[in-house]
Amino acid sequence: MRIKNLSFAYGEKVIFKDLNMDIPPNGVTCIMGGSGAGKTTLLNCISRQFCFDGNIEYDNDGASFAYVFQQPRLIPSMSVEDNIKFVLPKSISKEQIDVRVNDIINKLQIEECRKSYPSRISGGQAGRASLARALATDCDILLMDEPFKGLDVKLKKDILDLLIPLIRQKSVIFVTHDVEEALAIADRVFVFERKENSCVTIKGQIDVAQNQLDRDIYGEHLNRVRKEIYDLLTR
Repeated sequence: MRIKNLSFAYGEKVIFKDLNMDIPPNGVTCIMGGSGAGKTTLLNCISRQFCFDGNIEYDNDGASFAYVFQQPRLIPSMSVEDNIKFVLPKSISKEQIDVRVNDIINKLQIEECRKSYPSRISGGQAGRASLARALATDCDILLMDEPFKGLDVKLKKDILDLLIPLIRQKSVIFVTHDVEEALAIADRVFVFERKENSCVTIKGQIDVAQNQLDRDIYGEHLNRVRKEIYDLLTR
């Protein structure tokens, strides 16, 4: 995906002015930066929820999107299973829907709560259910806006371990404030900055260059990456 000369404003408040980014296909791009640095706004531009000036070129014509928000946003009156079925196209058969739903439920290990309503499941189960709903659509581009916010460290690791093998053939744009999440999942990290009364600038770009499936986030290489990210976020 290529973002070319992207400009966007909320009224008189300019967020982006001629922003340019190259986002690698079939990989995970993490967007980091302080509050108000345009991270969620960028996701909304990429998914065409906002009108903007400039151009976004997708790697596939007619690219499809799925969005995972900070909160799971499961429909309260539907079971986990029905929440997942709800987003699937009506053009596929019941048999195809059942196969797809069963497959993603098994892969994200939420079989035990598939018939439960959102109010009756844990935060970790709700997070996995939200991911299952997004991934069941077989989207080309997965947008994730701080999806693990509020989860404890072990739950984050468990979900990331399940998620990483499922997104190898997708373009993922992942917004996070958590350096450890970025180290676990990112192929490329952009750090945004927006100073008062100015537009967003890209403070730095880091390519992680290590396969997610066998990463040691406390190994020598990723410790160097960790320091680079912290330096960009704090200086």
